[in-house]
Amino acid sequence: MATTMAGDGNGLAARLRTLRANQPALTALALATRSGLLLASDADDGPDAEMLAALGADLLVSAEAPSRALAGGEPREVTVRGASAHVIALAAGDSAVLVGLTGALTPTSSVLPDLREAAGELAEGL
Repeated sequence: MATTMAGDGNGLAARLRTLRANQPALTALALATRSGLLLASDADDGPDAEMLAALGADLLVSAEAPSRALAGGEPREVTVRGASAHVIALAAGDSAVLVGLTGALTPTSSVLPDLREAAGELAEGL
């Protein structure tokens, strides 16, 4: 089930649909502001897109202080590996976060290159 948010004149939801079509391991995608407001999504019936957007943005923003202190800069991506799923949150420019959800058996290395490319493209479209 795809969700297109009002005012999506930049084709954000279409880009998310294309990414999921090319990367079947992704069960959900959400693009959010850094404050967690859902901009666009493409997800199966399972996950709630607004919750995914908010939690993914929170993951990335919460990683800022430790990243600055330990890695010397802003975090570009955060991955949480759970028992049944992986959540990957990537910076999409300075103002947005791309959040992807995969099954727990999916190697994140198989989806990260496409997520990184999409985050860059989406950042340019915002």
